[in-house]
Amino acid sequence: MRSAFIILMFLFQLPMLYAQDINCKAIILDNQIQLSDKRIFRSLEQAIANFVNNNKWTTDKIQPNERIELTIQFIPNSYDQQNNSFSGSAQIICQRPVYGSTYSSNTLNIIDEDWNFVYAEFQPMDFNENAFTTNLTSLIAFYVYYAIGLDYDSFSLLGGTPYFNKALQVMNNAQNSDGSSGWKPFTRNLRTRYNFIDNVLNERFAPIREAYYKYHRQGLDLMFKDAENARKNIMASLELVKKVFKIAPNTAMLIVFFEAKSEELVNIFKGATPSEKSKAIELLSEINIANISKYEKIR
Repeated sequence: MRSAFIILMFLFQLPMLYAQDINCKAIILDNQIQLSDKRIFRSLEQAIANFVNNNKWTTDKIQPNERIELTIQFIPNSYDQQNNSFSGSAQIICQRPVYGSTYSSNTLNIIDEDWNFVYAEFQPMDFNENAFTTNLTSLIAFYVYYAIGLDYDSFSLLGGTPYFNKALQVMNNAQNSDGSSGWKPFTRNLRTRYNFIDNVLNERFAPIREAYYKYHRQGLDLMFKDAENARKNIMASLELVKKVFKIAPNTAMLIVFFEAKSEELVNIFKGATPSEKSKAIELLSEINIANISKYEKIR
């Protein structure tokens, strides 16, 4: 688990005290909403940030500088003042630090196009992981647990499973209590919360989760010490991703991985040898067709 890595890093320091797990920033981009007084959006920003930052989401002891960096950016396209209802999309970005550097790497950078909820100014943000309370807190809690799962996977092999299971429980509770399509299976849109959690817990797609560990712990975390071996391990992680591409080229997990990593991969392999560059471009162009033009920048 991620905690094992943290314990090793601080083995000879004072015992760690419990702290919040997440450093969350909430941003509401309200340009599309024609409203003279937009105080409700600032209230919503504060409510989301407080809900995430003031709750303890894991049982691990985490130093303040080890908190997971999470950004929730909500883009409303409609707001009904009478019903206090919001509809729009959200971009969820999660970052983890790279060992031995000041660089932070995206583990998640995904857009969810189905954020519909009710929020009245100053309303309590109630949440119970064992039962549905509101769609807003379910949306936030789902992505908090999902982000923690990816973060823990990046520090230990399949270490995020307990938190993916918590996200699954949030989804199941919401699916039985809320009509929003993002919780439901069998929709044409791959970018649903159902697909994200179903895929990450599917054993057929486990190589991508293994790739998260190899990419980060045996790749990025070695980059500033041994860039050559780090790139080799990152290339090996992409071979694991290729295994999933071969059996399910349209899986949501491939979207999750490459939307977080495509830009970073270009920067990683720009510093490689000519033969490594060619190999990287060939492999990435095969398994992530949508970003072929981007990978040409590696040359």
